[in-house]
Amino acid sequence: MTHGNCILQWSLNAREHAISSCVETERNVYMTDDEQHDHGMSGPVFAVGGPSAYDEVVRFTDAVKALRPLPEIPHPDFLLFQTLHLTAELLWYNMHFDIVRAADDLRGGDYRSAHRLVRRATELQRLTVTHLSQVRSGIPQTEFLQIRASLPDGGSGLDSPGMRNLHKACRHLWRCFTAAMESDGVASEAELLEADATHPHLRTVALEMLELDDAMLGWQQEHQRMVWARLGGHPTLDGGPRDGPVSLTGRSVGVLDRFVAHMRFPRLWQAVQDYHESMAKHQAYGGTHR
Repeated sequence: MTHGNCILQWSLNAREHAISSCVETERNVYMTDDEQHDHGMSGPVFAVGGPSAYDEVVRFTDAVKALRPLPEIPHPDFLLFQTLHLTAELLWYNMHFDIVRAADDLRGGDYRSAHRLVRRATELQRLTVTHLSQVRSGIPQTEFLQIRASLPDGGSGLDSPGMRNLHKACRHLWRCFTAAMESDGVASEAELLEADATHPHLRTVALEMLELDDAMLGWQQEHQRMVWARLGGHPTLDGGPRDGPVSLTGRSVGVLDRFVAHMRFPRLWQAVQDYHESMAKHQAYGGTHR
């Protein structure tokens, strides 16, 4: 077989595999017309389509296989439940990549690039907050409880690979940030918060790290509100969280209370308070706000 024929045969085999993959995806993930009617649905079946340059880049036909096949979902709203959780994991995967890159930029002294990457991670995290709020607003309590009853025992959001790796990435970012402070001769985090800080580019990174932490706190608080809205367990209710609902691991949902205020960069938050106190004292003695 000539070299040209080998290439042609390889191309034909690759195309046959791609078509086979699409057919497999359509058969396993999407309902046939008869299956849709069995589920009380009408209208066209979602068609994945054949191989395309778009799908070669986006890899939708591969990604959609992560979703449970529609004929097997325990409730119609389960698709939204899984999609929003999976989207959050993918966003956290991207955030981890950007935060680690930002840490490398801090080590290399490229503070502008580090700020850009941390800011992008912040915006991605805010998307996950929006997606989590969709679980609460888009899935009523009755449907949510039906979905929850179908989940395996012992399941826990604490097993989220995205969140676990984000914590590691943020600790790495903090180490690189404090090394940059030391290298630049910055005595304290509060010094960076001053309006006339002598290290403006590192200051913007510090402020954006606060925004990132705030966005992650926002997710934790939204998650807590969702638990209260769907399971109960608010600390002011009769009996308190100790006697209230339990998670799929069997623990009281009250254990989540300690995660709501967990911060990744507590020294920056302390600097905010310290700077406020120093400015309050300054103003009390007739000073002006800088």
